[in-house]
Amino acid sequence: MTTRGARLEPCAAQDSAGPLVLVNSLGTTSAMWDGLVPVLRGRFDVVRFEQRGYGAGDAPDGPFWLDDLVDDLVGVLDGLGLGRAHLAGVSLGGMVAARAAARHRHRVQSLTIICSAPVLPRASWLERAETVRGDGLATMRDTVLGRWFTPSFAAANPDVVTRYGDMLVANDTEQYARACEMLAAADVRGDLADVAAPTLVIGGSADIATPPGDQERYAAGIPGARLLILDEVAHMATAAVPERIAREIAGHAAAGG
Repeated sequence: MTTRGARLEPCAAQDSAGPLVLVNSLGTTSAMWDGLVPVLRGRFDVVRFEQRGYGAGDAPDGPFWLDDLVDDLVGVLDGLGLGRAHLAGVSLGGMVAARAAARHRHRVQSLTIICSAPVLPRASWLERAETVRGDGLATMRDTVLGRWFTPSFAAANPDVVTRYGDMLVANDTEQYARACEMLAAADVRGDLADVAAPTLVIGGSADIATPPGDQERYAAGIPGARLLILDEVAHMATAAVPERIAREIAGHAAAGG
């Protein structure tokens, strides 16, 4: 188990609605939440951590799988002495949060899944792992950024796109490849019916990585889940419209707590 960099940022208000744990997407660090935290800390004690195998250091030996990431998330709660928490995850982080909510129901107050898919195309992720091992992460930079952001957002916000591209290529190549293999095998469809926490599923109409149909599968599979699709937003919705996503998470979590 690894809980690298786990930290709690206390609520800025006098009364907190409880801890909110933010779970990163593939290839990003906890800095991906920077644009949301100022809003979220107005209502919650915010928890961020670095997922297994990401970044350039503290890499695990050998392959790892989705259950390992779920164990890491529970380890963050235990390490910080948190009995229960709200969860919000993007992409891979949404899969981790969904399985955690299904298998550790008493630990999860509310769940927000953002631009995720309950299962991904196995062949394409194995191919990406092979490409990264052979040619390096830098060769994937433009392709990944083209999936993360719409052309109009990229043209208007080149600094944001550059920052995320730098975040991507800073990853250890072998660990990123192993994460791709983990995603190729990941499948949370069988977990969805067991999620008891109030759930909000957010997607982007322009997301080609996890299209709206993937969000619809989450919403259909999780009892009582609410679905929200944002117009002209691509995969990295937390970077494109951070304040909107933060408000949606905060409103949902506070109501569901």
